[in-house]
Amino acid sequence: DVQQASQSAAKAMMSQLSGPGVKQVLKPLLEGIKDKQWRTKLGSVEILATMTNCLPKQLAACLPQVVPALCNVINDQHAKVKDAARDALDRVGSIITSPELKSLAPDLISALTDGAQFEHITKEVLDKLLSTSFVHHIDAPSLSLVCPLVQRALKERSAEMKRKGAQIVGSMVLLIKDPKDIQPYLPLLLPQLKVTLVDPIPDVRATAAKAFGTLANGLPEDMLGDVLPWLFQMLRSSESAVERSGAAHGLSEVLMAMGTERIEMLLPDILNNASSRDAPSEVKEGYLGLFVYLPVAMGSAFEPYLLEVLGALLQAQADDVTSVRDIAFRAGQVLTRQFGASHTAMLLTPLEEGVFDVDWRIRHASVQLMGQLIEQILRAHRIPTQSAELMQCDVLPKEWRTHMLASLYIVRSDENGTVKQACAQVWKAVVQNTPRTLKELLPALMTRLIASLASTNREKQRVAARCVGDLVSKLGERVMPELMPIFMNNLSTGDAHVREGVCIGLAELINATTKDLLAMYLDDLIPAIRQAIIDDIDTVRSSASVVVALLHNAVGPRATADVVTWVLAQLADVEAEDDGHLFLNGLEQLMAKQPGAVLPIVLSTLSVEPEDGYMPFQVRGLASIAVVPDGHTVHRHLSDVLPPLIKIASGEDEELREVALESAGRVMDVVEQNGLHLLFAELVGVVKDSENARRRAAGAKLLERFFDRTSLDIVSTLPVVLPAILPVALADEDEDALVTGMRTLNIIVKKCKKEELAPYMGDVRNAVLSLITDPRTNVVDQDKLLPGLCEHNGLEPLYPIYQQGLMFGSAEARELAAKGLGELVDHTTEAALKPYVVRITGPLIRIVGDRFPGTVKKAIVDTLKSLLLRGGATLKPFLPQLQTAYVKCLADSTEAVRQKAAESLGILVRLSARTEPLLNELAGNVSTHADPAVRHSMALALGEVLLNVPTPASEAAQEKIIDALAPRALGSEGETREREAAAWAFAMLLRRHSEASRAEEILREQVEPGLKDDQTGVVHGSAFVLAGACWCQTEKLPAPPEPLLARLQAVALPVLPRLLADGDAEVQAAGAVLAAALATLHAAAALPWGKLASCEDKLAVVVAPGSLVPASTALAAARHYAAAASASGVGGGGKLAAAVAARATDRGCQIPEHAERAMAAALCYAGGGEAQVQAALDRVAGTLDAKSAKELRDYASKRLSSIARHAAP
Repeated sequence: DVQQASQSAAKAMMSQLSGPGVKQVLKPLLEGIKDKQWRTKLGSVEILATMTNCLPKQLAACLPQVVPALCNVINDQHAKVKDAARDALDRVGSIITSPELKSLAPDLISALTDGAQFEHITKEVLDKLLSTSFVHHIDAPSLSLVCPLVQRALKERSAEMKRKGAQIVGSMVLLIKDPKDIQPYLPLLLPQLKVTLVDPIPDVRATAAKAFGTLANGLPEDMLGDVLPWLFQMLRSSESAVERSGAAHGLSEVLMAMGTERIEMLLPDILNNASSRDAPSEVKEGYLGLFVYLPVAMGSAFEPYLLEVLGALLQAQADDVTSVRDIAFRAGQVLTRQFGASHTAMLLTPLEEGVFDVDWRIRHASVQLMGQLIEQILRAHRIPTQSAELMQCDVLPKEWRTHMLASLYIVRSDENGTVKQACAQVWKAVVQNTPRTLKELLPALMTRLIASLASTNREKQRVAARCVGDLVSKLGERVMPELMPIFMNNLSTGDAHVREGVCIGLAELINATTKDLLAMYLDDLIPAIRQAIIDDIDTVRSSASVVVALLHNAVGPRATADVVTWVLAQLADVEAEDDGHLFLNGLEQLMAKQPGAVLPIVLSTLSVEPEDGYMPFQVRGLASIAVVPDGHTVHRHLSDVLPPLIKIASGEDEELREVALESAGRVMDVVEQNGLHLLFAELVGVVKDSENARRRAAGAKLLERFFDRTSLDIVSTLPVVLPAILPVALADEDEDALVTGMRTLNIIVKKCKKEELAPYMGDVRNAVLSLITDPRTNVVDQDKLLPGLCEHNGLEPLYPIYQQGLMFGSAEARELAAKGLGELVDHTTEAALKPYVVRITGPLIRIVGDRFPGTVKKAIVDTLKSLLLRGGATLKPFLPQLQTAYVKCLADSTEAVRQKAAESLGILVRLSARTEPLLNELAGNVSTHADPAVRHSMALALGEVLLNVPTPASEAAQEKIIDALAPRALGSEGETREREAAAWAFAMLLRRHSEASRAEEILREQVEPGLKDDQTGVVHGSAFVLAGACWCQTEKLPAPPEPLLARLQAVALPVLPRLLADGDAEVQAAGAVLAAALATLHAAAALPWGKLASCEDKLAVVVAPGSLVPASTALAAARHYAAAASASGVGGGGKLAAAVAARATDRGCQIPEHAERAMAAALCYAGGGEAQVQAALDRVAGTLDAKSAKELRDYASKRLSSIARHAAP
């Protein structure tokens, strides 16, 4: 009674529960079923059973949880729990409203309770479900029993069970009244259905895919959850092709169910992923696989996407991954099977384009698909596919049939063997009688061939051309009469692509036909080819030139000669000027294809100047050799092409000059490394042409263009080109040549590394020397300026060459570099030198301080001296370093270095503000240095500094200098040259630094007594001091003030005759020097020459042969004496000139220039040339006796030009 009452209460309560109430009750009941106490389980089960009394809406909400919970305890160990669970399931079955499922309820419950252990029970129930014809909707209680069973089936290992489970899922969706009824079961079913969709067995995947499509069709999209994203994700899966295939099939069904609008929205992204080159292969494979199933799923609804999809599938055939190509081909096969018979025209267009694609794999797939397309059409009309004659079948319009067969026949000539074989198989399948079919096809085939030959698709052109050759070789005379008129007509009237295609076809035709057959059409062919060779489209011209070359090989040189001669004639036609570039381009095409036949004709015609002169396009025609592919041929004919071009470039017509330079440049551009010697053999001679400035300018411009553009190694050309271009760049009289030469020189230096240029310093220096050396006397003209250096920044390319040798070369290289730099400095202006002074001076100072041979140091000191003279104030920052370097060089072991350092210090002090330390240092070394040679150098340097320093030395310095010099100058010890150097320095101190009274005092107290001394050394030194004190020269040593002047005269004039007549060579030499010094004093102070002139005969004796005085000293004294006399208007006597002539021919005279300079002064020659020298010679010789006059004439008449160079100042 209590149980019944409680059950009644439970039923009543359950029947009145609301939705929230059900939720509140259900949770503890489900927890109770899981309890370990059987009574708790039993109570929970019994109460759950009463939930069948709930309202339908609440019942539908709770059953998805209740039934699985009951199934879990249906086999409980306790019998009462087990029976209660079975009773509860029976009560669920009793409330099913669907008659069809109500009758199956016991079976369903049996399968749920025992099916897990006995698979055949579940299988039998599934079969019953699938075999039942439903006419009523399935309600929630039905679903609560079916869905757990289906879930179990989907989990089974058996493919059959999974397939049946998937089928039932699809069927259930169609039978439910309200989608919300199945919604609670979707979280259980969808995961298992997803697993089934990627099952290894295709049939299972297909059934699952259809189930997904049914779900998508019958349920709202929001109920499907992540199905669509998951399908796209699996489509990209990298795990296996099975997953991608299942996803593709499922997605196609789902998309079809969602409608065409959704497909249109997603299709661009699908195609993009399928055809993207950057996408991974598995992604492409997955998306392409979608089209294996989508066309079938959509049926006719797929038609709008047919063209776009087929194009993507064909392009996928070019993919590098085999699996991608395979799935794309499968999809293509599906399309042709599905739509081949119904949409033939739509499929035919992309397939015909595909058979001519650039990629052979696309061509191969297109041919196979076209064969399948034909097969589908034949099958649709019940025509046997093995013995069909497509041309005779009316299954398609004739135009379509001819189109397809023409394409197939053309592709039979494909260059790829796989494509060719596939095409042959298709052809054999649809054509049983090839000759008859070709006869019918020929008009359409020719139209297709012309169209294909005119295509921009190169593969299409090549295949069509080979097809023409195949036709001609097979049918020969039968097709030539029809082919040639078509070709000729299209060659003259078609568009550019057609004309190019015709030329390509003609080339194959010529290769395939016989010489005799070709000769029949030659007269018609050549005029047409002439027009094609000057076509305004380059590809047409190129193809036409190939035809000419093939004709040449086939029928002989007539074809080439006719065409080339005609083109050359047009180049000379003034009226053809507007189209001249077309004729020129045509000529170049011919030249490129058959240089051996064309080049002789061009050279024989254009290398000789026409009677009416060259036309611009004729000049350019000469340069057509530049397109010859064989460099050796170009090199051999440089001597034929460049001379006429250079001649034109040197002419008067400015337009032709520019054209010739441009044309020669084109030829030079193609010269290769092994042809450079031939090129420069032509150009160097032009640059060296001393007679024609225009030729030099033209040669320089060509060299400039060559070096500016070439990428060849030009170092090997430097020994040839540098001696040629340097004279033009530095000293050409023609401004155009000069400027161009300098640009060329700059380009050469920039092209080469300094290390590569340094070995050619000798060539550079020799070239510079040749420009500054008098060719008659072979003596460097120190006053000559090189315009290239002065006006065109010529130091820029040259100084880096020398600097490299100076810094990193051998001792000989450093010497050469220093001399070369000095020559550049000597022959440029201060303004041009200024930007480079610092860059040149720094390295020189660094090198001169290192341990190098004297020859290197002398060359560097010489160059630094030149820089001091030319650079001026620009060198002020370097003066301290220079002074230190020079003082160091005064102690060098090489005399020449010491001599140049002393001279250079004299120049340096002109710029220096602080000279007192230098004077003190030099005076100290003169006094104390142990080496006589160094003391001599120090004394020389001190004399130069005292002569050139701008301001007088301080009294303290003067006294120190006097203390240092007096013993050396006026003493009897020491070497002669040391005494003379000290005496000169002493004299410079008296003349330029001491007060006049102090100078008189020293003369009186120290010099005059010395002149009377018994020791010849003292007399010699005193005489040299007196001579130095008397010496006058412009600006630096003007005439002394009156008191000192009178004192000098009073002391010198009386003693001079005695000194000249002295028996000691040193004293006599001092007398000669004093005579010259007194002459300069008389000239500067305008003193009367009476007393001095009386000593001239004695001076002549000293100068004449047999004298004890060295020739250099005697001749120098004679030169200065005669020059001063000439400047004073007194004129030298004939005896002095005769003495100079006699001494010049004496063996003791080792430097002829000394005698020549002395002779110029003795003859009172003041400039004008050899005639003036001869006149002076005659005048002076007239004052002499016959013997002396003869000796004078014999000497001077042979040296008129040399003497003329030494005009008296």
